[in-house]
Amino acid sequence: MTWLKVPALRDVLVMMNGYYSIFTVNPLSGSRKMRRKIYQTGGLYFLLIWLAGCSHGTRIGQPFMTVPHPGKYQLAYYTPSQEHPVYSIATVDGRKFYVKDDVVMPSAQSMYLLSHWVLHEGETVLDMGTGSGVQAVFAADKASHVLATDINPAAVEMAKFNAEKNGVGDRVEVRKSDLFSAIGKNEKFDVILFNIDYPHNEATQGLWKLHERFFAQVKDHLNPNGRLYYQSGRIENIARIDEMVRNNGMSIISMRMDAALEVDKQPIVFLIKRNEDLQIKPDAWGGG
Repeated sequence: MTWLKVPALRDVLVMMNGYYSIFTVNPLSGSRKMRRKIYQTGGLYFLLIWLAGCSHGTRIGQPFMTVPHPGKYQLAYYTPSQEHPVYSIATVDGRKFYVKDDVVMPSAQSMYLLSHWVLHEGETVLDMGTGSGVQAVFAADKASHVLATDINPAAVEMAKFNAEKNGVGDRVEVRKSDLFSAIGKNEKFDVILFNIDYPHNEATQGLWKLHERFFAQVKDHLNPNGRLYYQSGRIENIARIDEMVRNNGMSIISMRMDAALEVDKQPIVFLIKRNEDLQIKPDAWGGG
């Protein structure tokens, strides 16, 4: 099976004499790993594809890929719509999320995080690394207030846009922030969601510094009995994450991992709490 992404017209113009990527998954082969093929082609081919997509378009565009993942929400990608032709579109259980520029599309990993956090009515939430705003929008169903942050100005714009489009703009505040730089010293939350890229190969090892900065500060922004849901991946990263957690006065309470074979990922969601919220009474185990 082959899925072809139909880009917006401005992207077609940029790529007219360049390279374009398609992704193929062959379910009959021995591997489910997604393979990337690069094709060089002329601009007329892309223009015809884009026009074909528009000619069959609806207000949301045409679906070109349903993303397989081990989470519980359905994620699908669509061609640009007539209403918003410059945006790529994803739906999560039918909710639309628009993305442009270099904002990360909702992914298998963000769906995994979305599937494994728990929120109680009226709690406050910090969604760090919000991207298109998926976690923030769903959190706003129960939260009294959601603060969504991202270092990317385009992501800040899209998260605001998507919150409004999904009818939760009154409960979702969005700020540009490098981790906690735009968050007040006394701002604390019942739940913090962390969904920023993690080291997954030699070229991305420098991301550990960002994660270390995060863990050095996150404890100060949790309310008593607050919870951190930390999105990461890859089994070999667990020991390093546990070290960062313990070095900053916190503990991993649980981990959930599934192999997302279709996209060659190992998403992991950690539930983490402050040590002072985990005091065990002397008689908790029946002892004195």
